[in-house]
Formats: sequence, C-alpha cells, structure tokens
Amino acid sequence: MKRKIDADVAIVGGGIVGCAAAYYLAKRDVSVVLIERSVVGGEASGRNAGGVRAQCRNRSERLLAMASIELWKGLETELGFDVEYVQGGNIRLATTEERMDDLRSEGEEELAAGLHVEVWGQDEVRRRAPYLSDIFIGAKYCATDGVANPLLVPRAFGWAAGRIGVQVLEHTEALDVEVRGGRVAAVHAQCQEGELVVEAPWLIHAAGPWSSELSQTLDVDLPLHPLRVVLAVTQPVAPFFTEFLSSHDLKVYARPARSRNIHLGLHGDRDTTFDKRTPPEALCQFQRVIEMVPCLRGIDILRTWSGTLAVTPDGLPIIGTVDGIEGYVLATGFSGHGFCLGPIVGRLLSERIVDGRPSMPLDEFRPSRFQHRVETSDSLAFCSTLRPSD
Repeated sequence: MKRKIDADVAIVGGGIVGCAAAYYLAKRDVSVVLIERSVVGGEASGRNAGGVRAQCRNRSERLLAMASIELWKGLETELGFDVEYVQGGNIRLATTEERMDDLRSEGEEELAAGLHVEVWGQDEVRRRAPYLSDIFIGAKYCATDGVANPLLVPRAFGWAAGRIGVQVLEHTEALDVEVRGGRVAAVHAQCQEGELVVEAPWLIHAAGPWSSELSQTLDVDLPLHPLRVVLAVTQPVAPFFTEFLSSHDLKVYARPARSRNIHLGLHGDRDTTFDKRTPPEALCQFQRVIEMVPCLRGIDILRTWSGTLAVTPDGLPIIGTVDGIEGYVLATGFSGHGFCLGPIVGRLLSERIVDGRPSMPLDEFRPSRFQHRVETSDSLAFCSTLRPSD
C-alpha cells in the first residue's frame, strides 16, 4: 500500500549538507522530509578525515569555507551536541622549492581575502613543529583551521532537525521525481514498509555520488564520478601535536583525534569506484607517514576504512536550481570539501527557499556551468559542457 506524506521541502541525502539544510529550514518553520537510503552520515560525510579548513581552497570556495567556520564555532551550542570540533590549526608542508613557491603565492591570495595564514621557513617549522621530519623546507599554517568527528556531525544535525519537526526517513530510497507543470511535485520512494510518496514543491538533492541516478529520471545528466578515499587510524599515542598535517609531496596526511588515536589519509591518485574495500597497497602507502612524523615509527594501525566522494570536472560543488525544473535544487559534487562547507551550504539553501535568494552568492557553483538545455523533438536533454578553466 502506498503511503503519502505532505511537506514543504523534500531532501534526498542524509549527509552533512542534507541534514544541515533540513535543520536550518525547520528552524524557519518549514516542514521537511529527509530521505536517506542507508543511515544518516553513513556515506562520505561520515567517512572522511574530518578536516574543517579554509586555506588551500579554490578562491570560489574560500569565502564559503570562512563563513562555514564561523558556524562551526557555535555548532556544539546550536545543536546541543559535542561534535569534537577544535581549531587546532592546519600545516601544509613543502619538501621542494616549487611546492614552497605555490604555498607563498597561495598565502598572498588568502591574506588578501581576509584569511590569516603564516608562511614558515625551515627554521620556523623546526621551532613550531619539532616533531616533523627534517625533509621539510617550509610550510603554510592557518590557526583557524581545525577538525571535527565526521561520525558525529551529520548525525548531530539530523538529531537536531528531528527534534524540531523534520521527518528523517532512513533506509528509504528515492526512486524518481514527479514533475507537474514544470515544477517538482513529489518524490517517489521505497522504504521497508513499502512505497512512499512525499508530496513537496521543493526538492533538495544532496545524495553525493549517487545523485546521478535520481537526476537521470528527470533527464538531467550530472558530470559526477565516484572517487574512493582511504583512511586509517592508529593505536592511541601520547598527545604531541594538535594540527592537521598535510604533505602533497609525500601524498599523506595525519591528524590527532580526541581519543588520542592518529587518523591517516592518502593524497594523490585514487580509484574511480564505488567499492569501499581498502586496497592492499594502501597499507604500504600509509607507511609514508613515518617520513612526515618519524616518532610514529612502530605505531600500529588498528583499522582502515574507505569513503566515496562525488567529484566534478572542475573540483567545485554543484549548488543551485536546475533550469527548466522549478523547485529542483542540487547540492552535490563537493569533491571532498563538503564536510567543512556543509553548515553554511545548508543555511544558504534554506535562505534560497524561504527568502528567494541566499545571503552569499552561489553563482560560481550553478548547475548550468556544466549543463545546457537542448530542445529535441520529443524530450529535453541535458548535455555536459565544461566551463573555461579559472
């Protein structure tokens, strides 16, 4: 038997973006139904390194990240839940002059945009971070960057949204979207109890790398591909650093957790796949962390896990309404940056729906930069196009 629910907004995707949008909409007395095919925070939002940074971003994202960090500072009070957020700083390391030149240039641009960063020479690296290897000739540091627990944040948003009226439906898969008169009218889904129809004039589609499946029911082709990111956690160690450490030269990063474990991750080429099994070669690659932090030699890796990113051709998210389908809002393709941006994007989406426009411009992320509408004899097709490189 088919069950129907009426709402002002349907949201597909229970990651940090979808849950944050649900929360901020409900705060403004908007009725929301959130549909998640597995569990809230069960995919990319809960399977990442937990970095919350503004430095080393594309300039289009930087202002969003800086605004989001202002929200992150108050999330524990806002949501009534400790998400283990701490501004412990972020150090981007260089082993070559070429990398150092890139960091200096990037630092100048960041300072001009109002983000305080420091560029360190080799002596300053030794003084500020004596636990690092001698191979580094310099670094760039941002004190306001930080980390949070990715397992907790989307769930905290989801719990907070539920407390103020959002219907959060886990283990519910959106199958197609019904459009009437050029406007979103309903989302058809399958849950454990049977068929479900959520009648709503707005749909926020925030399903990460799985967004393409649902969008294709509307003849909208999204230029997304999945990317596997592999992480690991070590045994607990005595605290000796607070920063998120990242070396693209060594293709490894590390950050401490409140539990005193060290979380590790890999930069560089990753597999274009939905497969979340850890490839055997990754275990050897994690050993490179010893080249970055020598005192971690001999520390055991307790477990590894993988997540699936939704990546766009230009590495920027797709945020905004789709031309020709009123009420259809995309928020996907965050290319590994959605965890930090989630709070501000969720709030801006709520403003777009309630106020008619967000308080910060999102034009750089509009879906139409990839898609143009092509009239055909019997349908409307969307064809991928790439915008010129920045």
